[in-house]
Amino acid sequence: MNRINVKINGALGITTKPGKTIRELLRTHLPDGNYLPFLTVKNDLFASLNETVQTDSSISTLSHFYESERRAYENTAILIISFIARHLFPKRRFVVKHSICDGVYCEFLDETLIKTEEIDQFRREFAKLVAENAPIRPVVWTLSDAIHHFMRRRREDTVRLLNHCSANFVTLYELCGEMFWFPNPLAPETGLIRCYELLPYDIGFALRVPVEGNPDQLHSYQNQSRLGEIFHEAHDWGRILELLYACDLNKSVAENTISDVIKIAEALHEKKIAAIADQIDKNPNRAQLVFVAGPSSSGKTTFMKRLYVQLRVLGRKVITLSLDNYFKDRNELVDEPGKGINFEALDAIDLKLLNEHLLRLLSGKSVVPPVYDFITGKKVAGQMKINADQNTIFIIEGIHGINPNLTQKIDDRKKFKIYISPLTHLNFDDTNRIPTHDTRLIRRIVRDAKYRGYSAAETIHMWKKVVEGEKKYIFTYQGQANVMFNSSLVYEIGALKTSAEVALKRVSIHDESYPEADRLLHFLSYFLPIEDDEIPPTSILREFIGKSSFVY
Repeated sequence: MNRINVKINGALGITTKPGKTIRELLRTHLPDGNYLPFLTVKNDLFASLNETVQTDSSISTLSHFYESERRAYENTAILIISFIARHLFPKRRFVVKHSICDGVYCEFLDETLIKTEEIDQFRREFAKLVAENAPIRPVVWTLSDAIHHFMRRRREDTVRLLNHCSANFVTLYELCGEMFWFPNPLAPETGLIRCYELLPYDIGFALRVPVEGNPDQLHSYQNQSRLGEIFHEAHDWGRILELLYACDLNKSVAENTISDVIKIAEALHEKKIAAIADQIDKNPNRAQLVFVAGPSSSGKTTFMKRLYVQLRVLGRKVITLSLDNYFKDRNELVDEPGKGINFEALDAIDLKLLNEHLLRLLSGKSVVPPVYDFITGKKVAGQMKINADQNTIFIIEGIHGINPNLTQKIDDRKKFKIYISPLTHLNFDDTNRIPTHDTRLIRRIVRDAKYRGYSAAETIHMWKKVVEGEKKYIFTYQGQANVMFNSSLVYEIGALKTSAEVALKRVSIHDESYPEADRLLHFLSYFLPIEDDEIPPTSILREFIGKSSFVY
């Protein structure tokens, strides 16, 4: 009888028969269950615990509910809700549209209101499936078989997606005899999704799940209506461009109409930035301090420079400032054990000096802003004196711009706050949205490799800390912005694809970031590459891919 060798968590070596699932092996040899049961790593790749082990393998368990584990949890909840929708409403097309309220927003494609009693039906069926603890089995199919399967079941959304897939095989997930495509591994059974909530939202509902840290607890509900409005706008832009799915973008590339897509997408950005400039110019309080804030890789710097141009068109005197220059000297900052200095904390900024300078400028006095030297870790005397008058507008860029504690000494009527983030509206298919998180990470990988000397592995390693800071210091205050700007460009994944793939393929299989690098490569495999020839030099995307006409 054939036997195989399996190493668990790099230490425990066992010999077993081939064909057992990872779940079976873990239950037998790690009976204490000191790991998360939603996802695992098999042979350096993320894997479902229901995947079978056929050859000598290494298995690593995960013990922290973070991005990869939470992704498996949320996607499994999406699988359950999509399965229920097919059975309760077989003649209506159910769509998972975008993230909202620590979860996802769902509605029917006909955009008719989902009634209270219908949401109650979803709740009852969801609880029933969780109680049944139905297995979710990964099944590897040839691409051709998968396409024909979904054609027979009239799942045109998934068929169109798979038609542009570059792989020969795809992994589908079976629940109660029905097959679904997901880009990432799912939890092994429905009974693991015990913590969730379905709440009416807009014309549909929000499916809420736990955030990072604790899979057994939901955060308190916060109505993110402003964010919902931006996603509505993004979908409106998608309709204008006739691009709502990844396959629509691929079709545009294949049919050589991508030039028009780029022009229209960039024009929509320019029109929105011009409208924001008009709003600032006509602000009844004559607000002079314009703060631009947003998470990493949002394109804040390019947005600031383009807003500067639009305000100058309106005849306003504009001066730009960066909060980075107001960091405290490194010897004044707290060095967190094992984490280093946290430059993303509000306390890292010299708030006293910043407020003094801004108050002087608002009163018409001159200041000389400091310059922060990141090599020495000290503020040095600046060389440029700034003189202002009542017509001057200051654009101040930095992650803390919309935090009310940044400028407590300044009258709120003098402030105009802008929140910027690339809120992707594209879906893979009706069930699978394209997360904003992945768009930002791919932007960051490309920029870091091109301009900052960081490999994709290094960027992925530091990304967790970046995201933790954003959740604590940025996302909490996004609802306090006067305006939100969606910096996403519908064509950008295709334009980033080639550079991102080059960087990601350099990640060693022995590196801890390899599973995430492989996941992103799989993500990119569903997009056709887009040449950057027609991307204008002022595009936000140029901040990441290069050849911008702006100086950074």
